[in-house]
Amino acid sequence: MAQMEDERRDPGNYLLYWRNRRNLSLNILSARIAAGGRQFASAKTLNRWEKGESPLPDWAITELSRVLKVTEEELLHGPREADPRLPTNVSAAYTGLDMEIAARVIGMGFTNWFASRPEDARGAVQGIVPWLEAMQRRATRAPQAIEGRRLLARGYELLGALALDSLQNDEAVHQFRRALTLSEELRDPNLIAAHMTQLGDAYRRKGDKPTALALMEAALGNERGIERATRGYVLEMLAYTYADSGDEVAFRHRIEEAQDLLAHSGEGHGAAQRDFIPFEVLEIYGKALRDFGHPTESLTYLERAEQALARRPNVPRWHAALTISKAQALCDAGELAEGVQLAIQGLLLAHSCQSPRQMNRVRKLLRKLEASPVAAEPALEPLREVIHDVYSGNLSPLEWHPQHTM
Repeated sequence: MAQMEDERRDPGNYLLYWRNRRNLSLNILSARIAAGGRQFASAKTLNRWEKGESPLPDWAITELSRVLKVTEEELLHGPREADPRLPTNVSAAYTGLDMEIAARVIGMGFTNWFASRPEDARGAVQGIVPWLEAMQRRATRAPQAIEGRRLLARGYELLGALALDSLQNDEAVHQFRRALTLSEELRDPNLIAAHMTQLGDAYRRKGDKPTALALMEAALGNERGIERATRGYVLEMLAYTYADSGDEVAFRHRIEEAQDLLAHSGEGHGAAQRDFIPFEVLEIYGKALRDFGHPTESLTYLERAEQALARRPNVPRWHAALTISKAQALCDAGELAEGVQLAIQGLLLAHSCQSPRQMNRVRKLLRKLEASPVAAEPALEPLREVIHDVYSGNLSPLEWHPQHTM
């Protein structure tokens, strides 16, 4: 409380307190206000508001509350002592049992997502996130408060991933921003790098590639404290974004770096560790090479990805993504009949995983083929029929009842 009063300095608001709590510089806070596209306040203006040299305008109260993720009352009068969402029969402080249950629920959410049960995953995380949000304000023991923020960040991260898979890109940006805010508060370099990368990927999906690249390059900027596997993940996604931007030289440079790092992050000992390359980096490598017009080379990497996936747990979502990527490469390589067969198989897998994003990749493949010289080929008709079945009605693609079998 004494620290809170020191940070307040009686300016008529708690702006300095909340800015320190969020671990934001004046320049970063100014940039985040401007990113909202509605108003602007320079670092000097923010400093005057913190010192009480000038009052907060009405618009600033609204914008600062949005950026700092607090209510207007909290911005002006400090953190609440209670939260109306918190049940009255719950302890005001975290207990070990509470945190253990929360960790299991969040873990169950990720497990359901990996097992292609997105609605179960969403239900699990949406049930625990409000409790964590309420409890973190009332924690009295620092280690448990830190663990609560870490779990809350994982919850936001999962909600962001689920939103991306459902083609809800704006919602994904929102959730990943919330996760990044907490990881910045925790000052955890690995979480910060991962959440900046996920936020960048959400911007890539929105079509804002410059912002995506800037966020991912920034995630690589501070190497201190970042584990090899985390850096490899950032490089992997950065390479994918360069590929999406059409920069083959930058893509190859970054993807080779990612392979080198991720080869040493998992299984084996000594030189044998290089035998282990995660499925994702190989699938991204193959998919990007196909986009750059190298379908034969692409198939080589996708076959390696298939071998890597065979040694990993059976995750239907990954099988769907890989099957569709192989279908795309085969069609580009002139193997239309085999490519169409795999595209249908991938669509059915993606539907079973409840993944509209992966299903949409097949629809885009059909559009590309119909705009090419093979548009009149009979081999294309089965895929055209399946796509018509999926998207001709007014229902969600996930409500489609397949008439075709694997």
